[in-house]
Amino acid sequence: MFEGRYGRMFRSLPPFAPTDATLGALADSMADAPGADGDNPDIASGYTYLGQFVDHDITFDPVSSLDRINDPDALTSFRTPRFDLDSVYGRGPADSPYLYDQEDPASLLIGQNTGPENEPVDLPRNQQGRALIGDPRNDGHFIVSQLQLAFLRFHNAVVDQLRFQSDPGQLFSDARRTVTWHYQWIVIHDWLARLVGPDVLGEVLVTAKKSGKAEAKLTYFTWRTQPYLPVEFTAAAYRFGHSMVRTDYRLNDKLDPLPILTDIRIANRLQHLGAFRPLPKGWTIQWKHFFPLGTAADAPQPSRRIDTRLADPLRNLPPAIDDARRSLGLLNMLRGRALQLPSGQAVAAAMGTAVPDAKLGLAGETPLWYYLLKESEVVAGGRKLGPTAARIVAEVLVGLLKGDPSSFLRQQPAWRPDLPGATKGTFTMVDLLRFAGVA
Repeated sequence: MFEGRYGRMFRSLPPFAPTDATLGALADSMADAPGADGDNPDIASGYTYLGQFVDHDITFDPVSSLDRINDPDALTSFRTPRFDLDSVYGRGPADSPYLYDQEDPASLLIGQNTGPENEPVDLPRNQQGRALIGDPRNDGHFIVSQLQLAFLRFHNAVVDQLRFQSDPGQLFSDARRTVTWHYQWIVIHDWLARLVGPDVLGEVLVTAKKSGKAEAKLTYFTWRTQPYLPVEFTAAAYRFGHSMVRTDYRLNDKLDPLPILTDIRIANRLQHLGAFRPLPKGWTIQWKHFFPLGTAADAPQPSRRIDTRLADPLRNLPPAIDDARRSLGLLNMLRGRALQLPSGQAVAAAMGTAVPDAKLGLAGETPLWYYLLKESEVVAGGRKLGPTAARIVAEVLVGLLKGDPSSFLRQQPAWRPDLPGATKGTFTMVDLLRFAGVA
């Protein structure tokens, strides 16, 4: 399978259809309060873009519309609902040969431009500067494109590690399984754990003390034959990451911070992070600015809090993204309405996680996406997801792992990471960057 399906977690709940004016007013309210500290000290900014990378791995919807009602059961995701890194591997060496090194078929192709120590610092690109990768969205800006490069180099480092251990005919498949399983571990035990906290994760993914076997315990995300992508997740709960985006980012010690978005029709190409072009000289990311790689003196840039505030560039999108220059918050809520999502209050009541509206400062029904952000803001101080969003996100991500017959959870539920260099039985994004040689 090279595609997945969408569906609903809460089919019995009625759709919530607020007016354009209501959604517009709500989107306009999502500005930072004067003097407010929007930083989240618990989650480094690199995890914002790991979340985007994961999103591109499991879902792609190029056909639904904001302007009409969409039936989720009729929509196709042009990505498998699995953590299988098809955004990295494409359809494999036979069907996507342009992604692979012809001289070393088990290895992925890396860009030819080189850094100060003669190391490749960019993705492989064609003559017009377009990246040759499994998912073009991972070239949308330089943070995610450099993250894509880190995964390419991680795979190649694993190939080198296994080269004298695996049969030559099995080298690629052995390396891909090793890479994919370590990536799956990071998604659940490093990234998801930070978002939902150990208690929620422990309820959804239960590990037996004696055998060490892990088992998914799902209450709301269930399926008959194949996992699907719930629109309550893709169009609402999972879009928490938009509130984590900073206005600008420092890539390395030499460059000044660069804006994540700007009007690229008029701006100098050396003044913004928008990609779909070769990496400019001197722009290689030092990952210590995004993940906790070093000492306290090298603390990474934090993400923004998970709350009802959006960074200014997202509240007035550039024309290249939206000709009307609308707010990303408004676009999210319009998508939720087009997919006939229920209100946040209805979903929380159905799950038994409802927080009184008076405590949340809400009056009347609220779009699901906004409600989940508000819940995270009030209940968790914006440092992690609130109870409703945490349960939806945890069940879907763990559920996709359960539904994948090739995942470590299905094949070896007691498996633990085993690559050298990391603490035995664990593996984090920091370990991946170090093993890949990009730290």
